[in-house]
Amino acid sequence: MPVYSHSRLSVYETCPRQYRFQYLDRLDVPEVDTVARFLGSRVHETLEALYLNVRFGRVPALENLLEFFRSAWRESWHDGVLVQQPDLTADDYRRAGERQLEVYYQRYVPFDRDHTLAVERRILFPLNPERGVWFMGYLDRLSRSADGLWEIRDYKTGQYLPSQAMLDEDRQLGLYHLGVRHLWPTAREIELVWHFLAHDLELRSRRSPDALEALRRETLARIRAIERDETYPTRVGTHCQTCAYQAVCPAWRHLLSAPEAPLAAEAARWVDRLAELRVERRAVKAELDAEIEALERRIADFALAEGFEAVFGAAYCATVSRAQRSRFPRKGDPGREELEALLRRHGLWDEVTALDIRALPDRVRSGEWPPEVVDAVLPFESREETVTVRISRRADLSES
Repeated sequence: MPVYSHSRLSVYETCPRQYRFQYLDRLDVPEVDTVARFLGSRVHETLEALYLNVRFGRVPALENLLEFFRSAWRESWHDGVLVQQPDLTADDYRRAGERQLEVYYQRYVPFDRDHTLAVERRILFPLNPERGVWFMGYLDRLSRSADGLWEIRDYKTGQYLPSQAMLDEDRQLGLYHLGVRHLWPTAREIELVWHFLAHDLELRSRRSPDALEALRRETLARIRAIERDETYPTRVGTHCQTCAYQAVCPAWRHLLSAPEAPLAAEAARWVDRLAELRVERRAVKAELDAEIEALERRIADFALAEGFEAVFGAAYCATVSRAQRSRFPRKGDPGREELEALLRRHGLWDEVTALDIRALPDRVRSGEWPPEVVDAVLPFESREETVTVRISRRADLSES
């Protein structure tokens, strides 16, 4: 019975080769523990202890709670914990954890705003019973408010703060919503709650039945893609720094496992020389590109000011044309996150990204999308003018 989780899907999205090592080959390698991950684990343990006491009517004093955290930190610490920030120490992270717990405690004490139903609860539920695909997750805390609202709570200790649009599309808690609804059918009203402890922020989101069904279909499509993969390619990035499989990974094995291989030293020199040459080539290309862009701009400005469609040189002709084109927000543009969230809700985001965001105008007008989706997407569209300069040989100088 295939059992998937948010972390399992995330590993594949980060690096398919790591996914193969971890979940298919099941290689036994020492896990790399970072201090940020270590901090998160100790804070979660402390909050679990807090709410287990609260469920029995006991509210521990703040100092007792902090001492629990310090003790858990001391007992769990080991020399293999990796501190990645050179300007920070393990003590800096420990003190940050204490501050987060103190601020959280002072904000919610006496912890009677809701009723805790479960803490660090494992859930298992079917995503597709016919195919036997199941999903597993761990709820940091599940609570119910006085008016009957079920709340799936997630505690974050990192500095990263996602936008509301990103939370509204968050896969992990969205799938947990499906799990809670399956396991407790009486939970009619469910809300997703994130506690960003480093910022003393509580953010919330709700999912409609349509959005949940779209998420289920999208997740199953991702699982099918994983199961069809036959190559599991390596994807190199900053995540490699904390990957436990570096020593067996073909992307890193030359550096870590084969320094004595024939030609190893010479191959290293080849790499360095190739890098130098490519840097030099980029510098020349950048200089040429800048000069080309400046000349194109001068020619276009001259032609448009004079009302010319072509500007003639001694042997070549520059044709200048203007056009209006449709444009949708690209990465980093205002409105991009909202547009992405909209397309994800309708299960169309993967289709768009498989092509190119620049192909979106054609998809909108293809007649293949439902009219209500087109009506929702069109407000994100804008028009921009483009000026193109094309160079060709002068036709009037062709040989007779």
